[in-house]
Amino acid sequence: MTKIEKRRRFIINTVYFAIILGLFYFFMRFAFWTCFPFILAFFIAMSLQRPVNWITRKTPLKKGLVSGLAVLLALAAITAVLALIGVRIVDELRGFFSLVTAKLDNLPVFLKQTEAWILENIHFLPDSIETMVANSIRELFHDLETGAANGKLNIDLSILSSPLSGVWNTAKQIPAIFLAALISIIACCFMTADYDRLVNFIKRQLPRERREALGASKRLLFSSMFKMLRAYLLIILITFCEMVLGLGILKLTGLYESNYILAIALLTAIVDILPVLGTGTVLIPWAVFSLFTDKIGFGIGLLVLYAAISVIRQIIEPKLVAGQLGLPPVVTIVGMYIGLQLFGFIGLFLVPLILIMLKLLNDQGLIHLWNRGDEESEGAAVPEPPAEAAGSPPPDQPAE
Repeated sequence: MTKIEKRRRFIINTVYFAIILGLFYFFMRFAFWTCFPFILAFFIAMSLQRPVNWITRKTPLKKGLVSGLAVLLALAAITAVLALIGVRIVDELRGFFSLVTAKLDNLPVFLKQTEAWILENIHFLPDSIETMVANSIRELFHDLETGAANGKLNIDLSILSSPLSGVWNTAKQIPAIFLAALISIIACCFMTADYDRLVNFIKRQLPRERREALGASKRLLFSSMFKMLRAYLLIILITFCEMVLGLGILKLTGLYESNYILAIALLTAIVDILPVLGTGTVLIPWAVFSLFTDKIGFGIGLLVLYAAISVIRQIIEPKLVAGQLGLPPVVTIVGMYIGLQLFGFIGLFLVPLILIMLKLLNDQGLIHLWNRGDEESEGAAVPEPPAEAAGSPPPDQPAE
């Protein structure tokens, strides 16, 4: 292949991927939420195919009737479970946030103790620098203490503006959400009944080789994502149980005096599973606050609990989640940031998920976006030839 042909191929591939990315951006930006009820209905219909087909084969009932009943029963079961869990969680969270609000009354004391501790530990600096740093610290904590006393802290929370605005816009569109839910249920009933016809129609629009690639991609994605989802749900459950056990032990020993163990454990487990974040996001600030407020035993207990959870997480996660399913931390951060900037709150989770799917397909050779980093591409050492058997002649001498 000549240099001109390589450049022409590179330009064509670049334009092709640019068009794909542009179409994806416009779909996510302007059409995703419009199509979301039907996308959700299609995935629910796909998941209900096995039980619906089994019941249809075993009974004289028509598939349309079975599909409608299956959708309604599935939704009723999900709603009942979520309602039972939600009532308990909301009750715990209400009390927990009341506790947090009460704890904030001690914020001025905490700020004074923190200021004193910092001023005591900067004596190693040269006198001129120590004076300048001490004056800056006093001004900072004076502003914080004044804001805390007036019930208004001068803390920049602009970083949360995008996700909070997304949540607020969602809350304002509750009537539209109910309408979308109703449309999803109706569409799900029809798609469950006509699933085979829809899939066959889509397959007929593709060449035979594309059909096989599409089927292989579907099986790979659903199998891998199901395994990963199951693994992370198990990690959430383990972290939740560890938090309940740890806080329960601290409560039995008298170091932890409050309640709401379930709410705190649930919040910590959810934060722990989010990309980049971890249990340290909750436990380390809590432990530092406890140490500065003269709750030394409780602060040390939280640090020990954090260390235990981290060690157990490092042991169980590689066994539960296959290494090839994950993304490097820097790629996850970049994906979350780009998703947040381009698509709002939903992009924070959607873009890393899409990157994982692309990595799965690329690793299996179904698409070719980058080199897979296997032994061939890594330039692995060529294995040595097997040792010669005892008594065999050298390769340059014929056997007698």
